[in-house]
Amino acid sequence: MIKTEKMFDSKMLTSFHIKSSLSEYSNIKIGGKASYLLAPLSFRSLSQIIKEANKGDLEILPLGGGSNILFGNVGDRVIILDAFLPELFQVNSDVVTVSANCKISTLIDRAMTLGLGGLEFISGIPAHVGGAVNMNAGAFGKSLFDYLSWIEYIDHNGELKKKTHKELDHGYRITSIDGFITKAAFKLQKKKQADILAEKETIINKRSTRHPYDFPSLGSTFKNPEGHYAGRLIEDCQLKGTQIGGAQISEKHANFIINKENATFDDVMSLIRLAKKKVKERKNINLELEIKVIND
Repeated sequence: MIKTEKMFDSKMLTSFHIKSSLSEYSNIKIGGKASYLLAPLSFRSLSQIIKEANKGDLEILPLGGGSNILFGNVGDRVIILDAFLPELFQVNSDVVTVSANCKISTLIDRAMTLGLGGLEFISGIPAHVGGAVNMNAGAFGKSLFDYLSWIEYIDHNGELKKKTHKELDHGYRITSIDGFITKAAFKLQKKKQADILAEKETIINKRSTRHPYDFPSLGSTFKNPEGHYAGRLIEDCQLKGTQIGGAQISEKHANFIINKENATFDDVMSLIRLAKKKVKERKNINLELEIKVIND
């Protein structure tokens, strides 16, 4: 009997995956096998998974779009996919409520057809709503919390909770959310579809011009230190184009590490350590990761 079946009652779980490589679920295409890679079909099953994981004192990792997670050795973490959970898209006047597994691009496009905008600034980000809210994703001086009304989430006891924007602490790429987000509501702006589309296309064109989309990556590797741009700091240290193994600090944007050719976790981490070391030595600035690194 395999380990997953020993830990989790297969009758209790509607569905779970155990054979897929984590590289399939990370935008940088790096990752190995996980002992507990689970894909529930219902929130009831999700709650039960969380409760069961707590019994075994196992860390829980929600996995949405995998747009900012670098997988190393995940050990016995319980990694939960949101792909097969119920999908939701509801509109009440200018408030749009969506399930956490809704793609950011889908949220923007569907809201646009209703003449609701405001989130165009994150167009082109390959994330799910849950993960984007959890890290307060943003760009061009705006963030998701500027529009967030409330969230529903399942806490670490397996209980469904709801919190308003005001009840959640948040800052630059950080929030106080501690659980598995199931829904999020956003108060959007009444706008003309043509204006929303134009803003969306402008943002996507800017990203395409500046960012290296020709190779897998996790987007911005480091947060921008106050008063600085991480990419500029790394570039000033002459690290643009530096390659270790199959990973490279992008020649197009120095805050992107790309998987140029079968890169490994160690390749990427070596570049991360190099960039942090050089920026500290030459600029006396400590770079802080924006991506999430999972490794024992």
